[in-house]
Amino acid sequence: MAHGLFANQMAYVGKPPWHGLGTKVEQTVNAKEMCAAAGLGWLVHKKPAPGARLIDPERQIHDRHLILRDRVGSEKDNVALGMVGSGYEPLQNHDAFKFFEPFVDSGFANFHTAGALGNGERVWVLAKLKEQIVVADDDPVDRFLLLANSHNGEGAVSVRFTPIRVVCQNTLNLAIKSKGKSAISIRHTRHMDRHLERAQAVELRKVIDKVFADAAEAFAAMALRSLGRGERDAILEELFPRTETQLKNRDRPERWRRVEAILDDGKVTPRKTAGSLWGLYNAIIRDEDYRQSREAGAGARLERVWFGAGETLKLRTLDLCRGFLRKTA
Repeated sequence: MAHGLFANQMAYVGKPPWHGLGTKVEQTVNAKEMCAAAGLGWLVHKKPAPGARLIDPERQIHDRHLILRDRVGSEKDNVALGMVGSGYEPLQNHDAFKFFEPFVDSGFANFHTAGALGNGERVWVLAKLKEQIVVADDDPVDRFLLLANSHNGEGAVSVRFTPIRVVCQNTLNLAIKSKGKSAISIRHTRHMDRHLERAQAVELRKVIDKVFADAAEAFAAMALRSLGRGERDAILEELFPRTETQLKNRDRPERWRRVEAILDDGKVTPRKTAGSLWGLYNAIIRDEDYRQSREAGAGARLERVWFGAGETLKLRTLDLCRGFLRKTA
């Protein structure tokens, strides 16, 4: 999968993203307008793959299909995004955006950013919920929902709980504690749009306040828990183990030093919580969000921190911090 930001385009509310790309829209934007501003007004469709076997002559269903994206701009042909089985049904971009319409119409949320990665394989919509989590004085965390939809057959439609710490723009990730899952997932099947409505009306609205309430409780406890040097090192050791040579020489790995530098930086780490578990947690998250890597382009970074190794690390770090609180209570 190509990890660039699709067509170097996205839509955003408020300040421009760190990469400076995209179209600014008003906070009152609706689903149709947001989809268009993000450059996602195109459609995808299924076509029998070369050599596919016809398994239902009456409905012309084959065992393998290509997912093709409409031509965009100067492209000459439809672009193949992936290959899927007979039961896969695409979710059009405009339908994905509609998922948030009731939230927006009721004032519970507003659209924040939207775009796609690669050739359009993965589309995302980020919606900001009303009310904040206030962890400590002048340290609020905004609450977001991230809907992601893939057009290449790799993964279901997912809705993630994605808080963002305002002071440093760290993108946090939460799991549904009772289920241990980082997202609500809905498979690409015939009646997927109905399942989206059901998830929104029943499951999502039931769990959303619970997930963020659990997070608020954990964040507050982390902010109150001061760490000694040994405790901080133990957490870093668990996440980023030292090599035998580093242990022998008592060397501190580069990643440890970067995290410590973030803790010492008053611009991104408030002094009041710099020595706390909350401070360490956010320093680890910030390092993951903004570290130098081999990835090229804005889309590659989003892919990693929202859906890839970065998401995995963030969830593991939060779980480790919660476990530390339980053990040391």
